[in-house]
Amino acid sequence: MPADAPPPPRVGALIGREVRHREGHPLGRIADLETERGPDGLERITAAIVTSGRWGRLLGYERDQHTGPWLVEQLARYVVRRHTRRIPWEELRLP
Repeated sequence: MPADAPPPPRVGALIGREVRHREGHPLGRIADLETERGPDGLERITAAIVTSGRWGRLLGYERDQHTGPWLVEQLARYVVRRHTRRIPWEELRLP
């Protein structure tokens, strides 16, 4: 990273932030981030889990991989995940 480059954002500063598509239309809020280790050994953000509903991320069920009690899992599948999308990081814009 060049000496004059701004420091990368902290994950805590990104979770819950509103995001837009690079073309400008609103998508929702960041519920989670996916990262990948680069060749330099640093983690890079590759995608964001974006939800249009704010309360769902508080349950921790915005990802399909999460499992739990059957009733909660069914509720998450029906209510939370229907508004959740994985979007590549390069397609997003922070307002």
